[in-house]
Amino acid sequence: MWTKSHGQSPVANSGIRASSPLFIAAFILLCLFPASAPAQQNLAEQFRLVGRFVQRSPSMAVFAWPGSTIEIGFTGSWLDVSLHDSGRNSIVVELDGTPSRLDLKKGKNTYRVVADAPHGEHIVRLIRRTEPLFGPSAFMGAATDGTFFRPREKERSLFVIGDSISAGYGVEGETTSCKFSADTENQYLTFGAITARQFDADVITAAVSGKGLVRNHGGDARNTMPEIYLRGLPSQPGDLPFPRSDVIVVHLGTNDFASGARPADFAERYAAFLTDLRKHDPDAMIYAAIGPLLWGDDLQAATKAIKNAVEVRLEAGDDKVSFIAFEDPAGEGVRGCDWHPNRAGQEHMASILSTRIEADLEWERRE
Repeated sequence: MWTKSHGQSPVANSGIRASSPLFIAAFILLCLFPASAPAQQNLAEQFRLVGRFVQRSPSMAVFAWPGSTIEIGFTGSWLDVSLHDSGRNSIVVELDGTPSRLDLKKGKNTYRVVADAPHGEHIVRLIRRTEPLFGPSAFMGAATDGTFFRPREKERSLFVIGDSISAGYGVEGETTSCKFSADTENQYLTFGAITARQFDADVITAAVSGKGLVRNHGGDARNTMPEIYLRGLPSQPGDLPFPRSDVIVVHLGTNDFASGARPADFAERYAAFLTDLRKHDPDAMIYAAIGPLLWGDDLQAATKAIKNAVEVRLEAGDDKVSFIAFEDPAGEGVRGCDWHPNRAGQEHMASILSTRIEADLEWERRE
């Protein structure tokens, strides 16, 4: 059962009037929390920060990619966390495997994310539901009535590089007529996140709605996903090291081929991107995926181009690259806002991906 919470009373609210453009929100965070801020907790050492985080100081980590996860282990009965936000984002609070929703307020606030739990060991995961368009967030520490311990590292990791489908656009929409919003977006319910939980793996998601490999939605060729996918914050130059990945899923092409577009160099540049990924990670299994938003001639053209790119890698001797088609199940209600996959649609995609991982890597799903 999902619940919705707004946390406790704010503390040290900045009172800043956040503006909607992402770069302004990021600039505000930089001004409010410079790198010389006094350290209270070394967040990277005390907690697990899974995904792309930019540490402004030992006690402040900024994040914007969907699915960015703060994992906290504590022995006690309550847990408070301090977060700074634009007031437009929300997170999943997963307590010992049970998720709930927390809508973040504007400014710096302290939220009691666990209250009156049985005294003992608990694992809390704070997972960003929303994508970078709604502004960055900052994690600024935690407090408990007990003690902290660092959660164990997971043995497996997935890296998903995609667009709105991978970000969870419209996954909680009840009909296809609803439009893009933070309220119906939820990375926790995407195929990548579901698959990761099935195999007890981390998932790192680099996804922004409207992004493509050669051209973005509407034809803009600036800041495509291959240009920004390694950034700590999508809106700011500055790459982070390539994340440890056992499985890499490239789910791009929908925006490139939408509405009859046919980028002439798509297959060539897709093959070059796969080559670049292989240079970063010599051992990962790479899946080149498409579907389910395209149809007809657009889908056929995208599928042909992606398969051609995969064939280039296979001919180069790379036997750990494969094509995946995410197709809708027949006769099922699998679409949410603007025809994006809803929860059932994302679960179907996860079943396709996890089945391939089982076959190719011989991973076993956890009970």
